[in-house]
Amino acid sequence: MLDAFLHALSAIFVILSVVGVGVWTAHKGWYDDRSRTIIAKLVSFTIPFFLFHSVTSKFTHDELFALLKVAGLPFVTVGINFLISVILVRTGIVRKGIEGAFIACFTSSTTLFVGAPLTLAMFGEKGIPYLLVYFFANVVFIWTIGQFNIQMDGVRRNGGEKPSLVSAKSVKMLFSPPLIGFLIGLLWVVASLPLPEALRMSTRYIGQIATPLALVFVGITVYKVGFSKFRKMPLELWLVLASCYVIRPVVMYFCSLPLEMDALMRQVFVVSSALPVSSVMAVLSRTYGADDEFASSAVGVSTVALIFVLPVLLTAVSLIG
Repeated sequence: MLDAFLHALSAIFVILSVVGVGVWTAHKGWYDDRSRTIIAKLVSFTIPFFLFHSVTSKFTHDELFALLKVAGLPFVTVGINFLISVILVRTGIVRKGIEGAFIACFTSSTTLFVGAPLTLAMFGEKGIPYLLVYFFANVVFIWTIGQFNIQMDGVRRNGGEKPSLVSAKSVKMLFSPPLIGFLIGLLWVVASLPLPEALRMSTRYIGQIATPLALVFVGITVYKVGFSKFRKMPLELWLVLASCYVIRPVVMYFCSLPLEMDALMRQVFVVSSALPVSSVMAVLSRTYGADDEFASSAVGVSTVALIFVLPVLLTAVSLIG
């Protein structure tokens, strides 16, 4: 238990150190809007390479099919979190006009941008395959139910035709570069194709850029958002924070108990569920005329809150057997 605790402290130190670089350099005025956009685009560009290398280097054909036995668990937990958000909306405690954005923010998480660095620091590369299983469930939710609910907010606010749950555009967005990189890696493993050394090394080196840059970007975001938003937060934002760092990980933990899985898999699944709101929610809200201020605030405050939650989260996860 002591070793697990010390390992968690080490992971916390590593993560906060790199995030601190982002905070400090932002404080020094290194970044304007254009440079922040460039960093975000660099992370987004390198993540597909990171996913391809992770899948092809960490999975064998047999291990992949063994992992598929628990692949439904993240879908179940995401579904439960979605139902909880719907119940909260039905009780009337969520303001009119932000119901869809609330549901989307309550349930979605930034699995790769923050989840990958956390997983690497806490568990090493052996934890990435389990993160990717949760990533798949999360991205399916975002581009179907999440997007639909945000579109409904736009319709309620501005009028217009009711959107469909699944459309050609949502399917196109679902198959984003990260998911394509992930799926290509899966197909490569399923087909048992040999991986040329040049391809393995190039995807590895490009993919390694994603992790530190993502943490630096988190630091920039923390500095930009600041802590003033916590002074007078509406109830809906407190509920979103409770979802990110209490409800989702607790739901994941208890849903995983009846299943036979090793401690590492359970730990990674819990960490994967306890992450800030996906930044995509703010973009979708702005695109479809929903309350993008609420969605942006949810992304911002959940990212800042991670700095305070991280020590408790990783320490608690290290004790999971």
